[in-house]
Amino acid sequence: MILLVDAGNSRIKSAIWDGKSLSNLHPISTLSDMPPTDWSKLCMPERVAISNVAGAKVASKLNAWVAAAWSLEPAFASVQTPIAGVTTCYDNPTQLGVDRWLGAIGGYHAVGGAVAVVDAGTAVTVDIVDRNGSHLGGTIAPGLTVMIEGLTRNTAHLHLESVKHTDNVATNTPAAISMGCIGALAGGIERMQDKVRELFGAEHEWLITGGEAQQVMDLCTTEFRHIPDLVLRGLAVASEDLA
Repeated sequence: MILLVDAGNSRIKSAIWDGKSLSNLHPISTLSDMPPTDWSKLCMPERVAISNVAGAKVASKLNAWVAAAWSLEPAFASVQTPIAGVTTCYDNPTQLGVDRWLGAIGGYHAVGGAVAVVDAGTAVTVDIVDRNGSHLGGTIAPGLTVMIEGLTRNTAHLHLESVKHTDNVATNTPAAISMGCIGALAGGIERMQDKVRELFGAEHEWLITGGEAQQVMDLCTTEFRHIPDLVLRGLAVASEDLA
């Protein structure tokens, strides 16, 4: 079995991959919670594969814990191309976030063809892969929490914890901020959907992942398939190339 780890900006998620299916483990939200309780109960994995966008401190702590617990050196995913049938057209592949790359790989293999992947988290990214496995690029925007923090940080008498989400027309400033930010995200995604249809037709299936996926789905008119563990799925597909 392989222990898969997705260390994002906000949470660390993990799963066991047995070569056929994923068994997701309990996510943790802070580095101080390392390692997850679930890990100490695991039998020794054959390998550990990690996607890390949380920085060097997190990478160092993950590396040290895996070495101490199992005398293993984890494999950290990077943007290699081609991998698992997917090739990126990015001008400089080293600038492509590994979470976006693995999400694109996971999405391509989930649908078996042309796919558009929305990852709604700290940032909201859209990545487009064609039917031949070419990652064509995408977009990056600030996520909902980052947008709201930007508006509330320097605004007197308005704090992040006071911002309440609503599905109706806002009748107070916190709700208005919430609706404005969610609407901006949904509008940006729908504009990208229009552009993809204009350039490539309607062949792409739209997937969504990330902690704020449901809020985006609620406001977008296009239907998404929600796959919460898409980056881990991409890491599972790519794990053989990391051996």
